[in-house]
Amino acid sequence: MVYQDIKLPLSSFIALDWTLMTVALVPIIIRVSLRSRNRGIVSLAANISDGFILLAWLSGMVLVAINTWKNSLRMKYLSYPKGSLYYGVPQHLSGHLLYVSWISLFFIYISLWASKAALLAFYYSIFSLQGRRARLTLLGACIFTAATFLLHMGIIAFWCTPISANWAPPPGGHLCSAVHSIESVTISTFTNIATDIVILSIPISTLLATQLGSKEIAGLAFIFLMGSVSILAALVRFVTLKLVQSVPKASITHTIDVWALVEIVSSVIAVCLPSLRVFVRRRRRGQGREEMVEAGLGVGEGRHRKLGSMDGGVDADVVTIVCYGEEKGKVRGMGADIGAGLGEEGWR
Repeated sequence: MVYQDIKLPLSSFIALDWTLMTVALVPIIIRVSLRSRNRGIVSLAANISDGFILLAWLSGMVLVAINTWKNSLRMKYLSYPKGSLYYGVPQHLSGHLLYVSWISLFFIYISLWASKAALLAFYYSIFSLQGRRARLTLLGACIFTAATFLLHMGIIAFWCTPISANWAPPPGGHLCSAVHSIESVTISTFTNIATDIVILSIPISTLLATQLGSKEIAGLAFIFLMGSVSILAALVRFVTLKLVQSVPKASITHTIDVWALVEIVSSVIAVCLPSLRVFVRRRRRGQGREEMVEAGLGVGEGRHRKLGSMDGGVDADVVTIVCYGEEKGKVRGMGADIGAGLGEEGWR
């Protein structure tokens, strides 16, 4: 059975795109709002993480804007005979549409890798205090992530020769696209998944050393589940192309666009989940700012303390994502290491 592209009215694709990006914006607003209200906590790494997550959302919005323009253009020609259309528009407009589509591919991967960079910066704000081994692990992950990003930029830009073959093939040639080539998509998919696995595996050793309750384990599992959605979306795109690789001029444009956006939105939400947990906990308890960072970081007294300013300081999200046992005073392992690394001057 030959795979068929997603069948929805073009207006529905437009509505879906904007709905997904609006959903992704909500946790970003909550994240930035919570951090802006935490006075006395300065963390360059956390600020960089915020910048990357905003870049991820803005790049996704560029993709949505381009998709909206493409679908709006196609809607003008719905009444035309299908035989007179090429990619949903008259032949003389197809070159420009395909050129803009090629440009939009860069923003897909800029958005995805900005989310990965946001998570790495967030990890740095936590694990930079864990010693030389943790910093080297982070450095290796950053280098690998940067390398896979450059690889994707190179694939999109130079897979087809000449480059203009992406939108205007030479006489006698065929239209070329990196996202429709099974070879390039195979490389892209598995380097993308490898990058996600490297990033998701960084905090595991520290988290395993932390005593977690059943609710904290469930929350952790949910975060990893959301992080895995982007892996699933990448696999769906790969399987879809595999199904149609032998079909000439197969049209899977909407499938690629939808799953790319799902991958972007799930990545953004996964990065913002710790802040959402803080927000929900505060709403449930009705407590003030002072309880954003709670006691239990290696001190068995159960008293609330406030983390003082420091270079690369740790904010509320740090305690939330790593120290799931803070509500019951259960945190061990990492908390003790942080306390030892800061010394008495680090606490207020």
